[in-house]
Order: sequence, then structure tokens, then C-alpha cells
Amino acid sequence: MKRLFQWSLLFLSVFVNAQTRYDVSSGEAFNAAQAQANAGDSIVWESGTYYDTRMDVYKDGLIVTAEPYGTVLFTGISRAVIDADDVTFSGFQYIGGYIGTLDVVKNYGSDVLITHVNIQNYTSHKYLVVYEDSRRTTISHCNFENRLNLDDQNILSILVGDEPGYHRIQYCSFKNFDGSGNDQGIEPIRIGVSSQAGLDSRTLVEYCYFTQCNGDGEIISHKSRQNVYRYNTFENNPVAELVLRHGDEGIVYSNFFLNNMGGIRIREGSKHFVYNNYFEGLTRRTIYLQNDSSDPLSDIHIFHNTIVKSEEVRLGSNGNYPPVNVFIANNIITDPQDQLFDEATGNEMWLGNLAFGALGIDAPSVGLSIIDPQLSENTKGYLQPVAGSPAISSATEGYPLVPLYSGMDYDNELMLDVMKVARPAAIADRAIGASEFSSTVEVQPHATELNTGPVYLFDDLVSYVTVNAGQFKSGSDEERTSVFVSSNLDWTVTTSADWITTDLSSGSGDAELQIMVRANDEALERSGTVIIAGDSIAATIEVNQDAGDPVVNTQEIGEREAVLLFPNPASERILVSNLPSGTARLLIELIQLDGKSIFVRGYQTRDTELSIDVDKLMPGMYIVKMKFLDADGTLNGEAIRTFVRE
Repeated sequence: MKRLFQWSLLFLSVFVNAQTRYDVSSGEAFNAAQAQANAGDSIVWESGTYYDTRMDVYKDGLIVTAEPYGTVLFTGISRAVIDADDVTFSGFQYIGGYIGTLDVVKNYGSDVLITHVNIQNYTSHKYLVVYEDSRRTTISHCNFENRLNLDDQNILSILVGDEPGYHRIQYCSFKNFDGSGNDQGIEPIRIGVSSQAGLDSRTLVEYCYFTQCNGDGEIISHKSRQNVYRYNTFENNPVAELVLRHGDEGIVYSNFFLNNMGGIRIREGSKHFVYNNYFEGLTRRTIYLQNDSSDPLSDIHIFHNTIVKSEEVRLGSNGNYPPVNVFIANNIITDPQDQLFDEATGNEMWLGNLAFGALGIDAPSVGLSIIDPQLSENTKGYLQPVAGSPAISSATEGYPLVPLYSGMDYDNELMLDVMKVARPAAIADRAIGASEFSSTVEVQPHATELNTGPVYLFDDLVSYVTVNAGQFKSGSDEERTSVFVSSNLDWTVTTSADWITTDLSSGSGDAELQIMVRANDEALERSGTVIIAGDSIAATIEVNQDAGDPVVNTQEIGEREAVLLFPNPASERILVSNLPSGTARLLIELIQLDGKSIFVRGYQTRDTELSIDVDKLMPGMYIVKMKFLDADGTLNGEAIRTFVRE
């Protein structure tokens, strides 16, 4: 019994030790905690703003978190690398940083949970990358917003290896990516790259919200096989849409596509399935089957969708590579902004569709009935069948089954409608369109701006003022530079020199700030600062400007040639002599031979000699640059000498 008791105590001790919590408030403290930590331990960052902090998580099984969520903010050149398995990384904000061609968060590990993380207003390469060897990464309740640079790099990148990744992206928000669409490369999500198009990723994107994603024509870029996109909302995206690219077998179901462009473009591949989706208010093509020679479309399936008050469905006949084996079954397409369809190939297979409005194509002989589907607007503002609608219990059988990919779980049998209302087991008893008739369940998006992203996203839990540049250097000419201020405070702008001005003296929240520097007409580099301050928080930008090339009186230069410097070599001090009488100010700069400036100092001269201490300099050769200034600061001469410090 005593031995059993001792073993029990040992087991309890091991268990307790495996749950150790380390509270940290610096990068050094984090590194020290991780060196001691074991699987199951927590490293908890204390509330605050942290600059230029890199986290490298290399031990399996750690919980790396903020407490409370949202109160730990990283900025400057901060970033994180996860190179371990079974890691939880949660609760952090990355706002207003600037890391150039680096990524904000990289994940190489498997079974990693990245949750309640906000990445916003960063200048970076990518926001988050999941690498090929990772498996089962879950990215949940994160917000990805407004990358400042418009470089050709997507925001969240899932790379694909030789085995499926089985990653999940869920309850995340993607917002406010600037750009003009086209092929700028700023896709909010890209799964795979073109060279990985033949690989199975089996990534699930669900319950995510996308709005104002204008950095590329593709909101999601599907560049691998067997990915599933469901229960997402694409709202107010003026120039972009969900795009099925090189990879085959994309599954898109039960999503909401609302307003502006924002529909589905199927550019390449085969065996894609689009079903149970709701489209409304799209001002450019709703579903577009692209005619592309790179990988012509085949076996495209469009079932049980509801398309209202939108632009046409384009069926891809315009070109030399029209889609083949296109099945269009049990859809409602009604009240178009112009016409219902365009570019029909004439070889589509139509089954049980209801259409109402200008058709835009020759009516197929079967499978498309021109009839009002009798949809009514519910209290949420969305349309669904009313009692007596011809859509109810009118579906047609005979379309191909949706496959179920190994290791995944989704509604491949269409047993649920867009709102997860159960459909009848018999296809003939099901409603046409995305939703069954219901007097109790209202059609509305599953994902909204308010129920996606971190729980703290709309709460100002930590005050911050940051800028996406810590310093910049300009030439001697007049220049203008833009920086981006990220803040949740009111702020003011001050400069340390009159040659630096800004277009704003104050602001509130996020804003673009223009910094102007006057031309430098002095033969001397100059520096100053711009300070953006809110409450007791401030961000400082160092401004450095190259020396100018002033016009100097040649006669005065000749007089300066008489200036002497001795002893030379020297060990303690040098004496500058033969200075002209009447000089009000002398500006002296000591420079190493590698060009590094040791100091710049001004002197008031009252006679023709000046002593300078050099005893603290390292032995070597130095350059002495002397600027002779009038009382008002005007440059009227200069001299350059060298000396050797013994």
C-alpha cells in the first residue's frame, strides 16, 4: 500500500509538472520559458505592446497564448515561426508591423491550432503560411485584414505535400485588401500552387466571411485537389470571386454570394461540384465556366442553387475549348439584372431547373421550365419559397452523385439544404433551389462579420499607435513619402525640424500620412524625426536626408585652404588653426575611412584656433570635415583634412 501511495504521488507530480504555466513579458523571457517547458505546459504573454519580437516555437505540445485574448499586441518587425507539433498559438494581435519580404506567421508543424489571432495593417510577404509537411492544421476565429503593400503574394497560403493535409480554416474573417483585382496575387486564401495542382489537399474552408477583397480577382484560389468550401459568406467584393483553378474536384456548397461581383469562376479542371449555394445582387457574372486552353473544363456539376437579382450564368462557349459534360440540375434562376444565361454551348444537360426572366440563350428542349418560382423576402431580407411555390417537391433525378473524399465529412448526398434543413430522402420529394420550404427557418448567411474572427476583434483591449516604417532615407532633393498609421486612438503629429512637414497634424484611427522633406541645400546629411502620439503612446519615424551640393564662393574656399591641423599624427588632441576671424560657427564632423560618421558637433569660435580632444578615438586614420557658417546658419566655406590617431 505504501509503494502504491508513493507511485500515486509520483504520477501526480509528473502530471502537475506537465501543466506548468510560465508568464512572460519579453522575447528573452519567452525563450527562457520554452527552454524549461515540457509538452502540456503553457507560456502566457502578459498584456502589453511588444516591438520587434520574434517567437520561435520549437517544442511539441506547448500552449503559447495571450491572457486575456487580444491584450497582447506585436508590432515593428515582430513575427512568429511554429516548427513543432501539437502546438496551440492563440490570442495575439499583429498590427501595423513592417517585415518586408518575411511572413508574419509560419507553420511547419502538424496538429497545430492557430486561433483568435488578428493580423492587420502589416507590411509583409504573407500573413500566414502552412507548409507542405504540415498535417491537420486548424486556423479558427482569426482575422486577416488590410495588408499594406501590394506585392504579388497571397495572404493565407496552404501548401500541399505528397499526402493530404486535412487542414481546416473556419470562422475566420478576411477584410479590406486593397487593389484593382486582376492578377495582383493578393488572394485572401490560396490552397496549393500551380505545380501542386495534381496533389490532394483535402482542406476544408467553412464559416468564413470575405468582404472588400480587391487585391486580386480570386478571393479563394483553388490550386490543388479535393478541397471543400461550405457555409461561407462572400459579401461586397467588387472585383473578385471564388475561383477553381488548376486542381480538380473542388466542392462548393451552401455558401452565400452577395452583392457586387463575388460569385464563382471555374477556370480549369474537371469534376467540380457547385450546389446548395445562394446568390443575390451580383453585378457581374454569377457563375462563370471559363473557356481556357490550359486545362479545359469537363464534368462540371451545378445543382440546387438559388440565383436571384444577379447577372448571368456564363456557360463558356466563347472560345475554342468549351466545357464538356456540364450538368445543370434543380436550380432556381430568377429576376436577373439583365439576362439569365450567356454563352451556352448547346451541349449542357438540363434537369429540373426553374427560370424566370430574359433567358439570354436558346431554350433547351427539356430540363428548363420558364415559370415564376414564387420566392418571398423573409424578415432577414433573403428570398425563399412560399407555400404553393412550384419549386416545392419538384426536383428531378438523374444527375451524377457527389463523391465523398476519404478522410472528410461533408454533405455529399445533399441531405440538407442551404440552412441545414433536412431534405426528403427521395430526390423527387425535394425542393428545387438551395432551400426547402420552411415556415420556421429563415434563409440567411451562416457567416457574418460579427460571428467570425477573434472574439475580441471589436473591443479596444489594448491601446496602440504604430506605423509601417521605423525610418526612411531620402535624397537631397525634395521628396514625399507615404506611411500608414494604425491606431485605435486620437493622435497628433509633430516633427523635430522645420525641413520636415506632414499633410496631417492630427487624426483618429487608421490613416495614411504624407511626410514631405525640403531639398537639402547644405553639403551635410541631416536627420530628424516624425512623432505620432496618442495618449501616452507614441510611434517615431527617423528621417535621414542626403547632403546637398551647395554653391560656395570659390574665394572663400581659397581662404579655408589655409586652415591647419596639427599635431598629425596625434594621440590626445588636435589643434585647428588659421581659422578666419569673425567666423560665428564651425561645424565639425569626424568620419572613419569606411564612411561611418563618429560625431558631428558645432563650435562657436572667437579666435583663430580650436582644440579638439581625440584621446577616446581608436587608432587609425580619420577625416575631419569643417563647415564654416555665418551667424544665421548660412554656409560660406568648408575644408577637409585627414589626421592619424596614434
